[in-house]
Amino acid sequence: MKKLLLPLLLAAAAACSSAGKPIMIEDDRTVSRARAYSPAEEEARARERIKEIEARIARGDLPKIQFEFDKADILPESYATLDRIAEVILSSERLKLMIFAHTDSVGTAEYNLDLSRRRAKSVKSYLAIKGVPVPSMRFRGYGLSKPLDDNSTEEGRAKNRRVEFYVTTRGWNSVY
Repeated sequence: MKKLLLPLLLAAAAACSSAGKPIMIEDDRTVSRARAYSPAEEEARARERIKEIEARIARGDLPKIQFEFDKADILPESYATLDRIAEVILSSERLKLMIFAHTDSVGTAEYNLDLSRRRAKSVKSYLAIKGVPVPSMRFRGYGLSKPLDDNSTEEGRAKNRRVEFYVTTRGWNSVY
């Protein structure tokens, strides 16, 4: 009897899933609907997860996203952090991700703006390879225009070299 029941439960789960109704198999006897989140709830949950990743970076539990010196090539130690970002975005097809890259003040403003754009694009490309749909991502380089700290010290410059993420469920036209 058990062997017959499980395929029926799986068939019911597939039918609910294809009808757009989230389901969850609790055990081999019951099928229940999983809680469906509104777009606003999904956005809030994703933002919380991104904030947690950023907090782990700040504590040193995860590496910050780093690049080859004067290049847009992502360093391998950054992959674990980017993989976690990809997991967040892949958790819902409604999520969209904005990627913002920043530089320190070493070099000209024009050069740093271009470098930050290339780095943001590199992050987008990495996430696309990890399965994040390209249309769900946008990127922007800010160069040295939005420093977090004083650029006169190495510590301050290190804080200013960063990649930030913003999650939304809104349409791109309402974001820009």
